[in-house]
Amino acid sequence: MEISMLDQTQLAEGQTAEEGFAGTVEAARLADRLGYRRFWVSEHHGSDTIAGSSPEILAAHLLAKTEVMLTHYAPYKVAENFRVMSVLSPGRVDLGVGKAPGGTHLPTIALQGGRALADAKPRQKERFPEMVDELMEYLEDELPENHPMSGYLQASPAAVQKPLPWILGTGPASALLAAERGLPYAFARFINAEQEEMRETIGLYRKKFRPSPFLERPYVALASRVFAAGTDDEAEWIARSAAHVQFGFHRGIQMRLPDPSEALAGSMTEKEKQEVRDILSTYLIGSKETLRRKMDPLSALGVDELMAITPVFSAESKRHSMAVLKEAANG
Repeated sequence: MEISMLDQTQLAEGQTAEEGFAGTVEAARLADRLGYRRFWVSEHHGSDTIAGSSPEILAAHLLAKTEVMLTHYAPYKVAENFRVMSVLSPGRVDLGVGKAPGGTHLPTIALQGGRALADAKPRQKERFPEMVDELMEYLEDELPENHPMSGYLQASPAAVQKPLPWILGTGPASALLAAERGLPYAFARFINAEQEEMRETIGLYRKKFRPSPFLERPYVALASRVFAAGTDDEAEWIARSAAHVQFGFHRGIQMRLPDPSEALAGSMTEKEKQEVRDILSTYLIGSKETLRRKMDPLSALGVDELMAITPVFSAESKRHSMAVLKEAANG
């Protein structure tokens, strides 16, 4: 199985944004040295805990891979941004598009040019397939004749190797869209970890896939939180920080990653303890041998690539986790 990484620049307690981005750059360089297939950065708005609000700028800095919430931008602008990056770094740029807003309603209103709650506009998720089609047309310089800009407008600059578009999603609708357009599909297990729905979604994508100029055969990446270490106990220890943040998120509280020794501290009811166990069960956690066993069923599901999200308190723990995961994938 191929291994890659999705880095959200999730900040730890006491960490500045500058330090967070430096960590993302370090992780990208390490991923390159370890032989990771790709390195993506994400888009999230209005947060003190996740610094990655402008993936196109960060990606240009990394000259790597990224994803964009297409409903925030005009397809033409997205096409031009990523064609520039593709010219600067041929063959190294992916463009993952999703319909999620990447934040709460207030940043979404501001991104749409609004200045108050009354300025909120309906989300454009129902237009998402249409926007994907238009983006693909601009990327391929193939606006249909009935398009108002056909014959007049072309995305620039000309690129020998254009960015590869991906569809990001968590269920059947996004999988079907990717299949019908002949695009690779990234399933966000870190958002939807329901095993049966994941199985059905990936199966639907593979069954309905139609080859396209972008892709000849179906290709699935699974984005999941992954915590690897020398032993299972050590991996479970470093995962505590992320579980702490997710536990707070369930209660509407945004938190930075705490030191594992301070995570999930204090008394908990039995129900809350079970909630933490449920959270941890959605992560891939363990030593090289344990992760190898856990990856086998993913391959059987039709997953071609595991995209690790590793939000940990310590940069050293993250580096070690990345190395152990690559060893596990290498067999």
